[in-house]
Amino acid sequence: MKKLRYSFALLALALVFLSSCRDSVEPNIPYSTFDTGVYLRTIARTSVDFQLSNLPSSTFALTLEAVDIEDGATVETVDIMVRHRRLITGVGLQYTPAGGDAQVTTIPASAFAPNSDSRFLRTSFVVTAPEAIAAVGLTAADIKKGDVFEFRLILTDKKGRKFHSGNVTTNVAGAVFYDSPFQYFVDVE
Repeated sequence: MKKLRYSFALLALALVFLSSCRDSVEPNIPYSTFDTGVYLRTIARTSVDFQLSNLPSSTFALTLEAVDIEDGATVETVDIMVRHRRLITGVGLQYTPAGGDAQVTTIPASAFAPNSDSRFLRTSFVVTAPEAIAAVGLTAADIKKGDVFEFRLILTDKKGRKFHSGNVTTNVAGAVFYDSPFQYFVDVE
């Protein structure tokens, strides 16, 4: 019986000792002064490819939600960039334009609006296949089945910082919750 009381006392003493410990961060981090960023959560993607047989009616369309500390209010602009990619047998990938991305359009902050599903501001946009083709300097006759259009988004916030596929982490880009790749591929079918 004494062993049982002794064991119980040791257990109680251990619980008191462990519960009295507290976590601390040295030095204290001022969480209220963190410099936070912004990302664009993909809410809906209403098109996945351009139809070669119907390029004039083919579109690339997204609904995006700006997620930041001010519920989307730190967004200044979102530039929509595009480049064309073709795999050439024996050569490799050929990009048009060769120097990088071409700008299709810019979404201003005023295009982001409140919605009934979330506290964050949202916007939707549509880029037609003819707009994307013209932006990269090609014509509809230059497009072949199997080509890919790479769309990139560059978000500029009110502090002048730029967020894009080159500086987003894989967690933010690919995780289901964030779903913010800043880069989308549209195949020509």
